[in-house]
This record gives sequence, structure tokens and C-alpha cells, in this order.
Amino acid sequence: MPMKFRTEIPTPKYPFDINYQDKLMLVGSCFSDHIGNFFQEMGFDTLSNPFGTLFNPVSIANALKMSIEPALFTEKHIDFFNEKWISYAHHGRFSHPDKETFRQNICQELDRAHDFLASANYLFITFGTAYCYRLIERDLIVANCHKIPATRFEKFLLSIEQITHQYRELIAQLQRFNPQLKIIFTVSPVRHLADGFHENQISKSILHLSINQLIDNNNIFYFPSYEILQDDLRDYRFYGADLCHPSDAAVTYIKEKLTEAFFSKVTQEQMTNVIRENKAKGHRKN
Repeated sequence: MPMKFRTEIPTPKYPFDINYQDKLMLVGSCFSDHIGNFFQEMGFDTLSNPFGTLFNPVSIANALKMSIEPALFTEKHIDFFNEKWISYAHHGRFSHPDKETFRQNICQELDRAHDFLASANYLFITFGTAYCYRLIERDLIVANCHKIPATRFEKFLLSIEQITHQYRELIAQLQRFNPQLKIIFTVSPVRHLADGFHENQISKSILHLSINQLIDNNNIFYFPSYEILQDDLRDYRFYGADLCHPSDAAVTYIKEKLTEAFFSKVTQEQMTNVIRENKAKGHRKN
């Protein structure tokens, strides 16, 4: 009997196949960017992180609510710091010294997210951490602290009940807005060691337990990106130089698992053709 040197995670099966007629939206941590870029490179109709990278479940939920109803983005989310206008609902890539340009960029992305979400077939939501930062003077949970002094924030850990309560309401709202939408949750395999080793484990556990309580019907699913890195690959050679983010090889392996899980053989053949065409274009440019 051959020896086993790793615990390979079986590819999950889903009661659907994603194909080239589908529209895919992704929100959440930087892992969403990796997967979103992969979908885009493969030629799928994709919208990835229209608010920029988001890490905690509350900020992700707020982004989706604003995507449904853009008017929810108001002046309370806007501030001026370090010679730039910033949004507490967005990543720092939206910051800009000119207020009109700043607002215009955000409004354009809100409109784009609203239109895309209304007709999307699949929504991937990636939780990064259960830790949040509340801007004390505004009693506002922020998506990004924008390097503002820590004294203006309160850091706290979300509970399972807080996450599940908010997401049950959000899922119902999403399904009213777009009845065809299927939602796939993931937990980012990126370790948030700045919170502490034990604290990171507690945080990831809360995210897993919360998602487990939300998977209760035919339109809510889970993809084990976290387990693939932590239990299957399980070696520091699959991490980047910071020993927290997955390496390029690990991301590629997770993409392969994702391809096996979600795409039919026909779609995989089409993807192979896209890869071939992309390589040919690269050669022509060189």
C-alpha cells in the first residue's frame, strides 16, 4: 500500500455548473481578488471587489447593501484625512485629493455594482477576519482605517450571532433583489497574525461557524479554500515571504480545485482554449 504524505481534500460537488453565459461577482478579502482575476483571465463576465478589498463580514455586508441601494452611501462615510478624501466604506484605492473626482469614482462603481448584482448568477463572498474597527466619534464600523490614528478606533471581535443575524437579513434582501442569485461563501486562508496567533484562530473559527449556520437552503454554498491551504497543502513552502499569504503555487492549486468543483468538462475545454489564446496574444506582444 503506497504511503500518503498529505491529506488531500476531496473536490466538493455542487448541484450546478458555472459556464460562460453566467455572470460572477466577488466581494471580500484579497483572496477574492485572486479568484476574480482568475475568472477575468479565463474570459468570464466578472465583477471583483467594486468597493476594493474588504475583510470583515460587516463591511462586506454593508458593501452589498449599498450595491442594492446606492443611496445608503452618505456623507457619514466620507472624511478628509492626510490631504485626501477617504471613504470608510471603501478601500484606500478610492481615496483622492479632489472631492468631486472622489465622489464621481465611487458613484460610478456603485452604479456598476448595482447593475451587475441585479443580473449576476453567482456571488462569491470571502470573509477574512471577524475583527472589526469602529470609528468612535461616528459609531461606524469601517472597511479601512486609512492609517488614521488608532486612538480614534475601537477594535472588537464579532460574535457568531452578530454575523448570522446580519447575513440572514442580507441573504433575504439579495434574493428579493435577484431571485436567480446563488451565493458561495469562502474563508480566506490568509493568516491575520497581527491580531495574534491564538486570536487569528478564534477569528477564523467564528467565520467558519457563522457560515455553517447560513448554509441552509439550495442557494447558499461553501467552498473550502481555507481547508485546502491549511489542511491539504499544510507546508510553509506554500506561503509567501510573509508566511501569511498563500504562494503563487498555492493559489494556482486552489484555482485548479475551484475549476474541478464549479466547471463542467465542456467549460473546462473552453477555458483551455482561452489559456491558449492568451499565450498566443502574449507571444505576439513580445
